[in-house]
Amino acid sequence: MNAEAPGGNVRLKPVLVGVAVLAVIALAAFYTLRAPAPAPAEPAGPIAPAGTVALSDAAAREAGLVVEAARSVTRRQQLEAPGVLALDERRTARIGSPVDGKVIEVFVEIGDRVPQGKELAHMIGPIVHDAWAAYRKAIAERRTTQTELKLAVQADDRARRLFADKAISEQEVQRAGANRVAAEEALNIIETEVRRSEEELEHLGITNSEDPTGESGEQIPVKAPLSGVVLEKLITEGTAVTPGTPLFVVSDLSTLWALAEIDETAISHVKAGVPVEVSVSAYPGETFAGTIAWVADMINPKTRRVTVRCALPNPQGRLKPEMYATVMLGEGEPRPVVLVPSAAVQDIDGKPVVFVEDGKGRYRRRDITVGPDRGGAIEVRSGLREGERIVVAGAFLLKSELLKSTTPEG
Repeated sequence: MNAEAPGGNVRLKPVLVGVAVLAVIALAAFYTLRAPAPAPAEPAGPIAPAGTVALSDAAAREAGLVVEAARSVTRRQQLEAPGVLALDERRTARIGSPVDGKVIEVFVEIGDRVPQGKELAHMIGPIVHDAWAAYRKAIAERRTTQTELKLAVQADDRARRLFADKAISEQEVQRAGANRVAAEEALNIIETEVRRSEEELEHLGITNSEDPTGESGEQIPVKAPLSGVVLEKLITEGTAVTPGTPLFVVSDLSTLWALAEIDETAISHVKAGVPVEVSVSAYPGETFAGTIAWVADMINPKTRRVTVRCALPNPQGRLKPEMYATVMLGEGEPRPVVLVPSAAVQDIDGKPVVFVEDGKGRYRRRDITVGPDRGGAIEVRSGLREGERIVVAGAFLLKSELLKSTTPEG
């Protein structure tokens, strides 16, 4: 028995070591489970719901936020139509050459403002020489005929006196009278020829003169038929021209045309004399008043649209021909609409939005549907009610804060 005891103790040692290790592990687990769990971290500040920006009073003041109630006004529903500005053809002169000839002088350039009757250029041509020749010939014949008439009158008077003294026969008196009548008729014919030759010179723009001095009377002036701006100059000195060759385009830009295309279903809402408003991208937020002058009598068979021509006053010349425009025509009965300042509307993801006050220091994004921008006020067709308080100044800052909060970095 005693010989086996040492070997048995050797076998018990690994068991005792294992038991001790398990005891240590159990004790550590016991204390670990009894230790209190760490408290959750407190949020740094209030968490704003999605689509909402929260700002303190100080931050709002620093950003210049201004909140106002959306207002409602009574307005006639607007029909928007794309258009383009064009020259008023009633106030536009497209000047062409009246004769065959050559340009010898040009007095204006594109952009010059010219009064009516201003000489734009001088031309020469064979027709003016023929006109002067005909005029001078008529003048010479008139002088001769006037002399012949004077002699015929004197002969008639003398014959009448001699007949009274019974010095000549009645037949001679009648002959003298007939000569006088023939001379008077001849003078009338020559006077007609003189007037014709004068009108021919005036048609060429030349002031008739019995004997023109130098070469001034041989030049054909090209004059502006109306006051306006020289928009096109199609000739230079030395240009050879034929009748009808375009020379200049002069237009009075104080009035333009706005040509719009409307759908055929809206024809009943437009007629001559109805006021319109026109806007162009060059002056955002600004409109120009005009009047419908004409509605086309035919529908474009390809587009099923009708052309509407509007007269648009342009006294300051701010509007330019060929500008793209939006023409707003009134239609239907007046109705209440909600208006907000243009600065209140922001664009997020291609959609117009406003920021509505949602409790103190909170501003919620609100998607809206908008109408035309008229004089800095945008019509809200859906998404906003009258009286709701919206941010009208500083909305861009709220947009930036909202976009930052939706990015991974934010």
